[in-house]
Amino acid sequence: MNGWSAPVLVRAHAAAAGDAPAVIDSAGTCTWAGLDGRCDAVAVAMREAGVGAGAVVAVQAEPSAEAIAALLGVLRAGAIAAPVPVGLTTPERAAVMELLRPALVLDGATPAASPSTGSSWTDVAFDPEAAAVIVLTSGTTGRPKGVVLSGRAMAASAESWLEALPPATGWLLALGLGHVAGLGIVWRGIARRVPVRIIGRTDQTALLAALTADPSMSHVSLVPAQLARLLDASGEAAPPATLRAVLLGGGPIPPALVTRAVRAGWPVIPTYGLSETGSGATALPTDQALDHPDAAGLPLPGVRIRIDEPDASGVGEILIGTEARFTGYLGDPPAPATEPVRTGDLGRLDAAGRLFVVDRRLDRIVRGGENIAPAEVEAVLLAHPAIAEAAVVGCPDATWGQVPVAAVVLREGADDPGGDAFVVHARASLAGFKVPVRVVRLDALPRTAGGKLRREAVRALLAGERSGALARPGGDAIGWRITGTGDRHVLLLHGTLSTAAQLDRLAAALAEPGDLTVHALDRRGSGSSRLAEPRQLDIAVHVDDLIAYLDARGIDRAGLVGVSFGGVLAIETAGRRADRVSAVVAYEPPYGAVAGEEIRRGLAELALAVEAAHRTAGAPAAAETFLRAVAGDAAWHRLPARARAFLAGQGDGALADAAL
Repeated sequence: MNGWSAPVLVRAHAAAAGDAPAVIDSAGTCTWAGLDGRCDAVAVAMREAGVGAGAVVAVQAEPSAEAIAALLGVLRAGAIAAPVPVGLTTPERAAVMELLRPALVLDGATPAASPSTGSSWTDVAFDPEAAAVIVLTSGTTGRPKGVVLSGRAMAASAESWLEALPPATGWLLALGLGHVAGLGIVWRGIARRVPVRIIGRTDQTALLAALTADPSMSHVSLVPAQLARLLDASGEAAPPATLRAVLLGGGPIPPALVTRAVRAGWPVIPTYGLSETGSGATALPTDQALDHPDAAGLPLPGVRIRIDEPDASGVGEILIGTEARFTGYLGDPPAPATEPVRTGDLGRLDAAGRLFVVDRRLDRIVRGGENIAPAEVEAVLLAHPAIAEAAVVGCPDATWGQVPVAAVVLREGADDPGGDAFVVHARASLAGFKVPVRVVRLDALPRTAGGKLRREAVRALLAGERSGALARPGGDAIGWRITGTGDRHVLLLHGTLSTAAQLDRLAAALAEPGDLTVHALDRRGSGSSRLAEPRQLDIAVHVDDLIAYLDARGIDRAGLVGVSFGGVLAIETAGRRADRVSAVVAYEPPYGAVAGEEIRRGLAELALAVEAAHRTAGAPAAAETFLRAVAGDAAWHRLPARARAFLAGQGDGALADAAL
């Protein structure tokens, strides 16, 4: 069946079993006939918008039946679908759009389909070698790349997986559609005409419930952090009997996690692959996982694995040959179809042909000439009962060139042993040069929309870079900028409809004497700290963010300088966490707690007005409503167009602050 078209197959399923479930999401069940109609509606919309064959169409939406129909409808029109991960910062999204240069951007919503919609659309002839989807990758290490996959590659990947796995009754989708594994699930469901059930990526309770819901989903694909949280939520209970396969991938897989899951009865299948190979290339059968928990598995049917230039221990670069290989990177010359994919990963093969991934060449830490594999150190840290997630990176060192530094996330409900307990734990299992010189506690590790660790973001946070972002629970990130190199630390907090960048001159003035390091933070909803989900926030959330930043930096106490709403945050932080604050300067804080009744009433009305404006007309309306309320209509009208455009982009910040 290699080379089949997903939209064409949806059409056939609609004719053969139109009332059977195709996609199940929070809105209900979409049948094959319903999915087919929605695909037609999108294809018609493409034609009416003048989008022709071969054009790139960006689809930015959380997984849903609508989003899947949008992707398939774009393909039905002969265009190329480019799923864009949700939750990107403004600069990241701008870089993606610059790369894609899409003819059209869809938000995932499809036009209302009707019984007559199909008759108005004639399918475009399917070319299996033509580009079908563009998967974005490597956007966290610089400019993003677009991995171009043909229709034949997507079909070949699906067939290879389905041949290796037990028969599926349905697939549970807990990954983003911007993730190649998430797209793969959709193609596998279509290939065998089984439903795909969509569930939120961070909702483990809902994930457990979905595994037992009717119709049952026999297969699911997870990243290691998801499986760890799922096991915690289940209390190590055995999975439902209908579950046949739990694919595990998306990054280094801790052997201890594999052992834990298999012993609890979960049918875990460790995998290895990448976007350039159309998803997975290897899979380890569950019955081999206990004996080889550190293995990435055997090559999938039709996949060829070779180790290039192996050293004395058999370790070299992993090369992959597969019919599911990518065509090339968007904007680059096509990759020769006969050449294997060079992964950049280091690995070895055992006598049985099992692949063991040792390290990513780019991630390897070299300390005084000694090579350190981050995955090895992370596996040791993850064996500690208090640690749920771990990331190890190399940080610059004047003596050794690089030294390993670790960031860890504690298991929910676990007691932190404090101090150097984690370093002592690592020292018991690792050679001295491999032991992290420092272990930093974080609330969450920075990850991509597909759940892959953003190792360079961890490195930036731990290595003293001048700017970056701190991941927070729920998918949000806190952007930060550092000025100065003094021994004393100050957090600089901006006001509503402002950003940390606008306080650069103030930061420079504070740091000029040389005794201060100034950390300017973008609060959630502002600047580089775009909210994954725009909403009002309790002041306690902002306080927690500041404390998490201090913890990540290893700063015991800091001075707080806040302007306007930033002043409110400075005062509240000092009141709630006096143990972490050395001094406070609050400039013109609208501090409702000490205001008169009239001002309090005005602030309450402002909160309601901003929330209503954001709900009905979006961020620009929220920004305008906020500024008109606090500065007057005349101030708004005096603003030049450039200033209005900037403020319009900060409306999510106004919504977040309005809860004051």
